[in-house]
Amino acid sequence: MAERVLLLSSSLSLRGTSVYTVSLARELKLRGAKVAVMTPGGILEGALEEQDIQVIRAPVHGPMLRDLLYLPSLIELARDFDPELIHAQSHPLALVGGLLAAACDVPDVVTVHTQVARPLRVAPGARTLAIAVSEDVRQALVTAGRFPRERIRVIPNGVAASLSALEDEEERPGELPVVGTVGRLAAGRGVETFLAAARLVLDQGARTCFVVIGEGPQEAALRAQARRLDLNRHLTFVLPRARLAELFRPLDVFVSVGESEGHGIFILSAMAQARAVVCTGVGGVLSFVRDGENGLLVGRDDPDALAIRIGGLLAAPEERRRLGRAALHDVRQQFPLHTMVEETLAAYDRVLAPGTVATPPAFDP
Repeated sequence: MAERVLLLSSSLSLRGTSVYTVSLARELKLRGAKVAVMTPGGILEGALEEQDIQVIRAPVHGPMLRDLLYLPSLIELARDFDPELIHAQSHPLALVGGLLAAACDVPDVVTVHTQVARPLRVAPGARTLAIAVSEDVRQALVTAGRFPRERIRVIPNGVAASLSALEDEEERPGELPVVGTVGRLAAGRGVETFLAAARLVLDQGARTCFVVIGEGPQEAALRAQARRLDLNRHLTFVLPRARLAELFRPLDVFVSVGESEGHGIFILSAMAQARAVVCTGVGGVLSFVRDGENGLLVGRDDPDALAIRIGGLLAAPEERRRLGRAALHDVRQQFPLHTMVEETLAAYDRVLAPGTVATPPAFDP
């Protein structure tokens, strides 16, 4: 087992890759590894500090030229930690992760969360292994020429799930049901569609309130849209907390209608809290959300269909609970956090094994 692991992360804002990083760091430490996270910081940094996990503050952002400007200082910081393995937490960090690994003479791993389309400009190192969070992501990696199939491991996201989540499903007399979305407020995340659907649900006479939990570059534009739609009395924008499980507990219905998903870690997290979910049927989501069985699916950019789905759940509390119970059951059976971690450790063992050298693919300018 890897004893000293350096996780390389961009900003720890409220996004799926950050949740992945926090969960993985915590579980590696619990298994006895010395873990550090090299990151510029962010709202979820507190979740690492709570677990007494070392944070190495560094200008790691992802765009290749920007990171290369800071490469000498990044190498110095990495060498000070003396890692046995470096794990880049998203594919934009693959290059700098590989360069740091070469400077420290250790293997590297990169987790790819989304489908990629552009060919790789620089070949991965001879001791680089990719983790894809879904089969769709792996296939996109192979098609784009980034990695040969034999150097990719599919390891789906895992989340902590407990039957204690069922304790929160009882009716709260006098309280309005809450419909919410959680995630980075950025282009392509579907929050505009969520707001438009909220207006339609209210116009249909539903008594409910809406919440948007997140931060990001589109926040000002989304707040302006909410004002135009006259949602201010019914909708609240909330900054995320470091305690991830608490994000979903106030919600009765969780909505995620992004244009694409690698494996939907926020959707899985909501399901693990026995929440009814409504989401777009894209990417890896289709591998675990079954329409009408453990969640509801809608098409992209379709606020009318989304409003119908939300309205139906608001009118049927027992259906919300049924979907939430089914969601929790499926997540506990299929996507436990310990499975993700054990398979990640197995990937570490593979690249750390003596004589593990692969012929890298050809340079593709």
